[in-house]
Amino acid sequence: MSGGGPLGFVGLGAMGAPMVRRLLSAGHRVLAHDANPSALSAAGSDGAEGRRSAAAVADEAEIVLVSLPTPAAAKAVALGAGGLVEGRAMRVYVDLSTAGARVAQEVAQGLAPRGVAALDAPVSGGVAGAEAGTLSVMAAGYPTAFERVRPVLEAIGSNTVFVGPAVGQGQTPKLVNNLLAATTWAAACEAMAVGAQPGSTPS
Repeated sequence: MSGGGPLGFVGLGAMGAPMVRRLLSAGHRVLAHDANPSALSAAGSDGAEGRRSAAAVADEAEIVLVSLPTPAAAKAVALGAGGLVEGRAMRVYVDLSTAGARVAQEVAQGLAPRGVAALDAPVSGGVAGAEAGTLSVMAAGYPTAFERVRPVLEAIGSNTVFVGPAVGQGQTPKLVNNLLAATTWAAACEAMAVGAQPGSTPS
């Protein structure tokens, strides 16, 4: 059971929703927001407390995690109108998305004047890993902020690694992992295509 304040979570899609369930199962109180009312309602059924905007989440939660589908969405949720930057309580921002190093750095710079420490912490393991709590988490940013949120990250993943102190460093191994996975998949498809050719099967 969490002894601290509530966690914030923005982005309740295919990855975010099961991660929220893992946090709830670990005893955390979760304040959630999503642009999709149906996703927000489903999270409420799981036990999360819905909030009308990202700013409203950051107005109550000192630690806010986001899981968003695109770099543009991550930047808008963090720094846009009604975004997390308008919240008064948030002190640690954790981006679980694969947003790229440049966006991670821009968001960190935009939040810093508000006294917010940013971590980029992309995850690997897919929806199945999110459901099972076995994600790999590659985090980078302020070491003290990482240590503060490590127990939270360990509730959603079984392999949490601190990559380095510079925001954006977590994105590099995640993108390398994506590249290796795509290359392996492409090679497997090519092998299957060759294997399906007439005459390729031993007589």
